[in-house]
This record gives sequence, C-alpha cells and structure tokens, in this order.
Amino acid sequence: MAVTDDRKFTKAQIYDILENAKGKTLGEVDKSRQFDRTKESEKITGIAGDVIEQSVFGYERDSDQECDIEIDGVLTELKTTGVRIPKGDLKSVKGKTGDAYNVYLAAKEGISITGVTFEPTIQTDFNTSHFWEKSEHLLIVFYEYKSYEVVPASGYSQFPIVDYCYNSFSDEEKAKLQNDWELVRDHLQKVYEEYPDTAMRNEQLVGFTHVLRPNLLLIELVPGFKRKATGSYQKPRYRLKKTFVDYIVRGHFDKSRTQNEIVLKDSFSSFAQLDARCHALSLQYKGKTIAELKEMLGITTSTKDMAAICVIRMFGTDCKKLNQISDFAKVGIIAKTITITPQGGRTEDMKLKHIDFEEWADREADFEDSDVYDYFCEHSFLCPIFCEHDSNDQSKTTFEGFKRFAFDDDFIENEVRRTWEDSRKLIHTNKLEWEYLYDKQGNKRINNSGACMGAPNFPKSSDYKVFFRGGADVSTDKSRTECVNGIRMLPQFFWLKGSYIADKLQEISYI
Repeated sequence: MAVTDDRKFTKAQIYDILENAKGKTLGEVDKSRQFDRTKESEKITGIAGDVIEQSVFGYERDSDQECDIEIDGVLTELKTTGVRIPKGDLKSVKGKTGDAYNVYLAAKEGISITGVTFEPTIQTDFNTSHFWEKSEHLLIVFYEYKSYEVVPASGYSQFPIVDYCYNSFSDEEKAKLQNDWELVRDHLQKVYEEYPDTAMRNEQLVGFTHVLRPNLLLIELVPGFKRKATGSYQKPRYRLKKTFVDYIVRGHFDKSRTQNEIVLKDSFSSFAQLDARCHALSLQYKGKTIAELKEMLGITTSTKDMAAICVIRMFGTDCKKLNQISDFAKVGIIAKTITITPQGGRTEDMKLKHIDFEEWADREADFEDSDVYDYFCEHSFLCPIFCEHDSNDQSKTTFEGFKRFAFDDDFIENEVRRTWEDSRKLIHTNKLEWEYLYDKQGNKRINNSGACMGAPNFPKSSDYKVFFRGGADVSTDKSRTECVNGIRMLPQFFWLKGSYIADKLQEISYI
C-alpha cells in the first residue's frame, strides 16, 4: 500500500498544519469552500472531515480502503471527530478555559474505520486486514460540537478545532480488537462456505450484525446488513464504539487519568474470557454470606452497598463503584449488583442514561442513527446476583453468581423504539404537558423544597419498559434546568423497568 506524494508528511509538517488550525473554526480554515455545498443541501454527512482533509491537509477525499496519509513513512489514517462537554459537567466548566476546560470534553460519537470486507478468503489475517491497516496508526483531529441541538451542515462552520492526537492501541486493546474482528471473520467464513450462491448467502447474512453485537467488545457494525428497497444490500462498516472513543478522548485531555485509573489486574480480550473469570469467581464464592465475604476478602469497613464492595474485591481491585473500572467502561459494560428474594423477585428500576433532547427536536432523525439506539446497542449488563434472606440483616445476604445480558434486537426495535417515537410525537405535536400531582382536596401537592410536585407526560413506568424519570439531588424550581417546548423540568434520564430486569434475569442461566 502506498500513498501519493500530496499525502506524504513529516511529523514537523503535521505539527505546523494542525497547530495553525487549532482554535480556529471549521469555517475559518475552509480554504476549499466545503461549506458552499450547504447552500444546496443542509444535510451533508462528514462535512467536518471533508474540511480537515481537503482544506487543512489539501488532498481530495476518497472512499478507498487504504490509509489516508503517510507520516515519516508510517501509513496513518486521518479521522475527524466531535467532542463535547456533557450537560452534567456544564457547571464544572463555568469560567474555565484551555486545559482546565478541555479536561471535561467527551466523545460525541463513535469513529467509523472502514467497510466490512465481504470476501473472507482474502481477509483471513487480522494483521493484514483493511481494518487493522486503517486503525493501527490514527491521527485524530477533535472539533468541539458546541451545541445541544442538531445543527444543519452549515452550522458546523462555527465549531472550533480543539486539538489532535496520535493514537496507537496498547497490546491489550489490540487483543480485544483482534478478537472482535475474528468473530466477524469467522461468522462470514461459515456463511460463505455453507451458501456459495450469492443470493442465498445475502439472505442468510441479513441481520448478522445484530447476532454478533452482544459479543463485540470495542467495535460495532453499522449500519445493519439488510436488503434495501432497490434490491441491493446495505452493508456495514466497522466503527469503534462511542464508549471506547470516549475513553480515548478523556485519556488525551486528562493526562493524569492513567495515574488514577482503576484497572483489573487480569484483563480480558473477549466476553468468553470475562465469562470464564466470572464463572471461576462464582465457584469460589457462591453461597457465601456478605459477612463471610468480608472476612475472606479482608474488608474491614461497612457501607450501605457492601455487595458491590465485595464484588470489587473479588475482581482484585479497589474502588468505590464497579463502573469506575476502566476495563468495563471502555467496552460498554454496565456492572450492576442485583439483590433478589429467594423466589427471584423484587428488582428495582434501573437508571441508565441522561437524555440529550437534540435529536428529539430533529424531525428528520432516524431511530437507527440516534444516540439512544447506539446506547442500547453498545451496552451490556454484568450483574453480580445476591439473595436477601433477611431484609433486616444485610450480613446474611448470600452471593449467588453472575449473569450477563445485552439488549436483543426485538427489545430495541419494539420497546426502545416505542419510547423514542412516542416521546418525540409529544414534542413534535405540541402535546407535551406538565402533569401536576394533587391531594385529596384537589390542591397542588408541594414537596419539602417548596416546589409543586409533578412531571412531564413523557413515557412512564406504568406503561413502558423503557421510560423517562427526572433526576436531581432535590426537586426545586431552580433544579429544573431542562427545558423542552417551553416546559421546565429536571434533567431527564432513561430508566429500565425493574420487572423487565427481573424477568430477563429469570430467563438467563448463571455464568
């Protein structure tokens, strides 16, 4: 593989080019007038990347499965991606600039690498695959998506170029990427061997991306493989998960992260390896009470959530919360201890994700391209299960083992889509309302903070498995910082109904 001379740079040249661009908006560096195209169309996918490639670096964009540029003789893929301050951190960055501000930046989306090659006979080795050739050495340019609403393509001209980084994956990360890629390769090879006829093979491949999704750690396959109305087939690309890109972004802007990072002593390169480790821990600790676990694991303190502390120690690490473990965070694993009764019941509703309403305002947004769709596709749950034998004595609660599950296609297509569509309909038809709570006398109920009790008429747990609920330390008029259709409310979160979790866990065997 080779690149043309106009794509060859030295590291010193890269430094001069990007240092000169930093701090300027995409519009200010657009020498090739990419934004002129927005006069004809306000929806142009990848316009930020077009500006960086054609205006900042000065070469024409292409769709070849080869690396974009060469830096000091090293083939490198150039990627442009958006970063943004999460809404929950807006208070923390108030008045801050420079590095003190940038340390709060997070990934806005995943990073697309290359198309899946549907010729397994020529893509059998990971180290020579198009995927690894294009991801081994990345030059990532970050621009700040300074909006919490969907902006037209022309709006990108106001977004500033924040910084850039050279990214090479660690041996542990490469092992995870290789395992993911080989899972895809092995699946495709099997289908090609069993179905030599192209038409039959394509029909067998429909939906294969959803089949593989629960077993992929760092990559996802988007869009799904399916037949289009034209009769041709929509084929997926390899994309680094948003959770993984977020890990890269935060590591770049927070140089001290690695010093404070919570990692497992023994990591895993596949879900199969994680399952094997969980199984071994179950064999060692199953049936032990929390009192016995504390003694076995050398825990001398007592907290409200002793179950989670015990699990953290089982994994040989030390932190306050399971989800602080970076090995889980960057692959999209939500670790959540579940306490059940001996009959398997009583699971609480589970708080998931803060809702960013930018996509709700966009009438053209597609569900499969939405942030909420990505969230439910990317994340899976690792659930250490405890059984409560005496509600008045936590020390008698016993550890039962681990269960792991991902959201299946039916759940996403039916339950998540239903919540997405019904909530958007309320906004787009101006039927979103504030529903006050009243006492028996018909008076508005007032909470301890002096605010009227109530909530917007978004999907509720009484009718939905995925529902909305506000979240804040206190509910006051001042803490109602979210505003949708002129209605002020607490920041809204997606929640998962407890009965769904309980039913799901009943269906799944222990690891």
